[in-house]
Amino acid sequence: MNFVDRPTGRHLLDSVYEKFAKPQLHDTFKPNNPSIYIRHELGQVVDGDYTIEKVFEDSRTGFYAESRVPNSGNHPPVLVIRGYGSWYPFDRVLEDTPDVFMAKLERQLKSAETVGAIDWIKQHFHSGNPADVIGESLGGKVAQQIVAKYPDYLRSTVIFNSLGVAEKLAETSTAKNVFHYFTLGERYAFWANEGDYIPGTIFVISQQGENWWYKIEEATVRIARFEGKFPKRRVLVVILAQWLLLNRHNAIVLNNQKPVVVEIDRTQLQIFRKNRFT
Repeated sequence: MNFVDRPTGRHLLDSVYEKFAKPQLHDTFKPNNPSIYIRHELGQVVDGDYTIEKVFEDSRTGFYAESRVPNSGNHPPVLVIRGYGSWYPFDRVLEDTPDVFMAKLERQLKSAETVGAIDWIKQHFHSGNPADVIGESLGGKVAQQIVAKYPDYLRSTVIFNSLGVAEKLAETSTAKNVFHYFTLGERYAFWANEGDYIPGTIFVISQQGENWWYKIEEATVRIARFEGKFPKRRVLVVILAQWLLLNRHNAIVLNNQKPVVVEIDRTQLQIFRKNRFT
């Protein structure tokens, strides 16, 4: 597989795809911001030297995706699927919510089929240039559903802090070349639904590992105790903890210098998920 870095097992385009799949608020008003959370026009060039080939959208379910083709080099075309809600403007939250909290729902998958995203994938496959599909959070869930249903049409699937899919789908998936990336201390993906993840290579990523700052963050999150009632004096702690978790969920990690990337197996992932609830 020419898209895998043999020493690390990482996808060679994971740092590019991370910028595509996650929001970058500091670049919100830059027209070439590569984030899928920013709407782009057909033919627009974004960072990473990709051109927006097509835009796929279904206002009924909130599904939004862009197909991007590289302007040079040997990189494949890529379908980028938006996660929960749009940061600018912040919309489609109500439409997205059912798919976020119910792992078995496939409303956005069906939208991908009806608005032409799957046809685009098939066209590139039949032309001899199979695409990658990527997404974060809800976008990662939809990407898993797509590759599980159409495993033979894609080159690879790269997802970040993804929500889970139906357990049966995860158990029966024959998809290959799937790469899961979870930020160290991630919780939102595991709180959202009780779904599972289709088999693939799994990484836990962080900027500096479990250093002193990370331990302070974790202590703050644990003090917040989101379950049940909490004293009013802890309101500020809860708000701070939510901000830390949201920032962690969306943080750009792989584009920092020397990120810590650790491969784990499915058993370790289950432990990782369980620990995130404590």
